Order: sequence, then C-alpha cells, then structure tokens
Amino acid sequence: MAMIKVTKIAFMAVMTLVMTLAMSCSNQTDTTLTQQQNSIGSYLKNSHQPRLIPEAEIGESLDENPQFYSQWGLDIYRYIATYYDEERASKPVVALGDEVALRYSAYLFKSSRPTSGDLFATNDEAKIQELVSAGLDASYEWSSEPLVVTFGNGEILDSLEIALEGCHEGDSVEVYLTFEAGYGNHILGMVPKKSAMVWYIDILSVTKK
Repeated sequence: MAMIKVTKIAFMAVMTLVMTLAMSCSNQTDTTLTQQQNSIGSYLKNSHQPRLIPEAEIGESLDENPQFYSQWGLDIYRYIATYYDEERASKPVVALGDEVALRYSAYLFKSSRPTSGDLFATNDEAKIQELVSAGLDASYEWSSEPLVVTFGNGEILDSLEIALEGCHEGDSVEVYLTFEAGYGNHILGMVPKKSAMVWYIDILSVTKK
C-alpha cells in the first residue's frame, strides 16, 4: 500500500511539473505576442509619420482626410499611404485569382521605424544598391525583379494576402505583423523565431484573370 501511495504521489508531482512548464511556455508566448501587439499599435498611433488612427475612429476625426490603419484581429495591421490619391478609385482592385506584381521590402519590427539593419528581404533595386554600398556581399543575389503572384494561391503569407486584398494597383502599403501572423516559432533565413515584422509593398500592377 505504501508503494502505491508513493507512486501516486510521484505521478501527481510529475503531472504538476508538466502542467507548470506548459503554462510557463504559454505565458511566455502570450507575453511576447501581447508585447508585439501593443508595440505595433503604439507605434502607429504615436510615432509613425504621419500619425495614424484606427479605422474605427475615422468618424470621430476632424480631419478631412484622416490617416488611418486597418486591423484584422490583433495580429495584422495595414496602412495605405496612397488611400486619398485622386486617381486611386479608377485603378483595378486586388482580388482572388488576379495576377499581382509587387515590389517589397521586409523588415524586422522592433517598436520603431526600421533601419537597413532590420531588412531581411527585398526586391527593391534602390534598397539593394544601398546594401551593396554598405558592404553587402553581392553574391547574396537578391533579385530586383517584381514578385508576380496569383492572388489566393498561397504564394505569399496568408496574412499579406488578407491585408492586400481590396487594395488598388499603384497603392503603397505598409503591413505590420506579429509573429503569429508572420513566421511563428520558425527561424527563416535572417528572421529569428517569434519576430514581428513590417512589409513595405508597392502594388505595381493588377491583371484580372
């Protein structure tokens, strides 16, 4: 009987330890995610130039053309710099099945406007030349060709498709992602796991299929 009691006690102790470790990992993840959500929101509203308001607050703004960001859940944030351009409404809109050509620069997001040291991917010729001038090994061979994707085919991150759908040809877009909407717990090239990021994207063309 004593042996059975000891075994039960040991089993309970192990289960308690496992649950404690699981909760600890979960809390750490939740903390990282919450910090990134707060950091992105704070940056957009306080430090971003121009300063932005949430889309839900447009009706309360006194500005004729309020600069705003849209949000999907707590992990995807979008700002369209060209939203009030006069000819924007006449240009094709990104929709599922379209062939879309993109110029992009992707950076790790660390609570403030990213620098060249935060850049992890680009096809922007000007950005590539800046990096080469700063000593980047030319053998890295980033292509300056536009990225052409069929929208909805999963050729880019789902979160980017969510943010870009409904944008217009010619739009300049900023998309901010927490790690949940980015690469999650995976290390991808120069991107550490659990990294928040921002993508600066120009929609060069939208071809209806």
